[in-house]
Amino acid sequence: MAGKICIGDPMNNAGAGRLAQSKAFCEGIHYRAGGTALERPAANNPHPIGQIDRVNWNRGWTFANNASPSAVDPDLAPCCAASGLVPA
Repeated sequence: MAGKICIGDPMNNAGAGRLAQSKAFCEGIHYRAGGTALERPAANNPHPIGQIDRVNWNRGWTFANNASPSAVDPDLAPCCAASGLVPA
């Protein structure tokens, strides 16, 4: 369900410090689901090297890539509006 916080792995705690990480995870899912892996490569991660948001964006990209060519299961990404996203 959208509105929850997730990063693709279990978290011991949540809160304001996790919001950016959760957002980056969802951005990675949506970016990858927007086209093929060749059109939307993981190398286009917009977050700087060394930042945790970069790691979580990559987790989201990989999550969507692993779902391809099926729809992203919103139950497995409860923090994202992933319903109906089908990576090519």
